[in-house]
Amino acid sequence: MNHQLYKQTKHHQHEKYKANIILSQGHVLKDFKVGKGVLRPEKMTSIWLARYLFFNNRVFADKVVLDLGCGTGIQGVVMALYGAKKVLFSDKSEVGFKNTKENVKKFGVLGISEFFCGDLLEKISKDSDVGLIVFNHPFFSDPDENAPESMLGPGELVHRFFEEAKERFPSTPIVMPYYHKAGPINDPAEQAPKHGYNVTERLRLDVRTGLQRGPVSIYEIRLA
Repeated sequence: MNHQLYKQTKHHQHEKYKANIILSQGHVLKDFKVGKGVLRPEKMTSIWLARYLFFNNRVFADKVVLDLGCGTGIQGVVMALYGAKKVLFSDKSEVGFKNTKENVKKFGVLGISEFFCGDLLEKISKDSDVGLIVFNHPFFSDPDENAPESMLGPGELVHRFFEEAKERFPSTPIVMPYYHKAGPINDPAEQAPKHGYNVTERLRLDVRTGLQRGPVSIYEIRLA
């Protein structure tokens, strides 16, 4: 197994707990709930994506947004708290789906939230008026039965996503992060252009804390 994947798998064998999600000085999601079997957002690239959204709320302000593969719901909760008109949360994992609902209720954004349990975009109507898709997709392609499914994408998933997004929401921008030590197979900068998308790197980080240390990118992706 990839050493990085092994380290992350080991650290995700946790019980349910609460974490303080620090977005900036004075802006903290206190006692954010992290369910058993759900990836730890404060230790992963998720935290950098959440901070990017917090500091760049112009990309989702007054829009209907989709938090795809929502897990704990961190990205959608941030967007709901800081300017989104409506947030659609979607995940195929029942565990993640339940965890998202807990955090949506805790942070008082239930009134502008909708929930969908399904694979990729299958439950999201073309008429949903989605103005932004945020997808923190699986990075690693290494097959391993012990790793959480939400970490693993053998390549097929990211290509299905781009094709579905192109067919359902052709004018909708997409924001995706990437942890480069996972290799090129699931890197949007490598794969999205194969489906007719332009990819702009909005942020490049050399992460030195948490479980995913090393180069991380945040991409904005649009059809050419």
